[in-house]
Amino acid sequence: MVDFAMVMGTGFAPFRGGPLRHAESFGLRRAVDELDRLCAVAGPRYTRCDLLKQLAAEGKRFYED
Repeated sequence: MVDFAMVMGTGFAPFRGGPLRHAESFGLRRAVDELDRLCAVAGPRYTRCDLLKQLAAEGKRFYED
């Protein structure tokens, strides 16, 4: 539902499937690492959520295929 809302409401690129699906496409661990790097450089706007960190640490995903 979040992905659909982001595509329809904010114009997130539909071919990427939404931000959660897009993050899964290149790995949640990589997404967490990149957000942590951006947070350190650009400030708290890029702080990743605890759920994202937890899923990455446990090797889980937002979607089941």
